[in-house]
Amino acid sequence: MHIMQDDTEIKIIGIDSKRPPFIRKEPYIDLVFELSVQTTKQWNEDFVGLFKNSEIRPKIDAAKSVFIQTWTRTMDEIPDHLELLKSKVTECNQMAVDRQAALDLLAMSGSESLEGATGPQGQLNAIIAGLKFD
Repeated sequence: MHIMQDDTEIKIIGIDSKRPPFIRKEPYIDLVFELSVQTTKQWNEDFVGLFKNSEIRPKIDAAKSVFIQTWTRTMDEIPDHLELLKSKVTECNQMAVDRQAALDLLAMSGSESLEGATGPQGQLNAIIAGLKFD
């Protein structure tokens, strides 16, 4: 397992071999899907947030950030459930790419195109330029 380098490389690669699904007396089937790489806290929050208005409430294993924990009521729901999770992983990857692009643009615009601005924009630029990020 390696830590996420490129957000677009995150994929669901299978079921956690240590926690395979079993038929039990409960009316649901627990599923634990494994991700291709360890994710960041921000990626995890974004992913879970994509389900805030959904009946499905997957969780990211906080200890390792490499497992999605979820469940279905029946085994017939598993393929569609997986397709939904895969689409949300892709959406979350794009959110991370877009966030990084916005940060890159902000960094470039603060040092080039907004340099020399006057009035309120100049004040804002000066405040942003003076921020200390340790």
